[in-house]
Amino acid sequence: MTYPEKVILKEVAPRDGWQKFKDIIPTEEKLTLMRMMIDYGVNELEVGVFDEDPRLSRQYPDIEQVCAEIVPYAKEHGVKLSCIASSAKSVAKAAACGIMTVDYFISVSDAFGKGFGVTPEAAFENLDMLVKQNGPEIRLALGAVFGCPFGDATPVEKTVRYIRRGQELGVNDFGLADSAGKGDPRHTEEVLLAVLGAVGQEHISLHIHNTEGFGFANCCKALEMGFTRFDVSLAGMGGCPVIPNAKGNLPTEDMVNLLDKMGIKSGVDLEKCTAASLKMSSMLGNPVLSSMAQNTLLKAAG
Repeated sequence: MTYPEKVILKEVAPRDGWQKFKDIIPTEEKLTLMRMMIDYGVNELEVGVFDEDPRLSRQYPDIEQVCAEIVPYAKEHGVKLSCIASSAKSVAKAAACGIMTVDYFISVSDAFGKGFGVTPEAAFENLDMLVKQNGPEIRLALGAVFGCPFGDATPVEKTVRYIRRGQELGVNDFGLADSAGKGDPRHTEEVLLAVLGAVGQEHISLHIHNTEGFGFANCCKALEMGFTRFDVSLAGMGGCPVIPNAKGNLPTEDMVNLLDKMGIKSGVDLEKCTAASLKMSSMLGNPVLSSMAQNTLLKAAG
């Protein structure tokens, strides 16, 4: 079996990992942790949310201040920055802050999408407007591709239809999210095979949550199929604000450890990444969730 020689990892902890925290993380703590993420060699960093919806943007009242510090630091280290935004105003604000790649969210599940207060047709109309304006690159992030937490069907034909609609509007790159962590390796393969009929692997990133513990199995299935772009979250932190009891993404340090053992390059320094995970868990008072971080603590205690 042939696996990719190299993968591209996007660190989403500053957005997906922190968005559910009840207390606002101090700006200096955010900057300290983001610099550590850049320093351990991640390919792309998702800095947060530019949006008028307070459920999504509540953690980021200081987003402009954060960007003023982190944009030049990321540029100096060759790390791409991105964010979530969903309106012309928020996209323009991101661009003014130096963020030139924006992920725009549309749910394949209608029930999940209602939680964000938008219909599919309205979402695509808005996407059309954003793509046409002269500004950042717009990527289409599709939610609940591998199953909905609220019971409605998310057939792969619908995902393919949404991808083709995005392409017709001028979108080139797509994110496929297992928002609720409902996927299993067989279903993941079925979805990805169908999607490949519409768009090449190089234009797809996978955002896999580890809700039921199948995240790495699904990730390995995708690697077997040649996919090379994955979202990860330091310490496995995260979870959608509208999904009850949502869990985080694949822990960055565990993903890097897996890739290292498989001989697949990611450009991430595993030791620095694990140290950053432990630092973040300590700073934010969050449980140590990843295997690499837990093992490091056990070795230190032993």
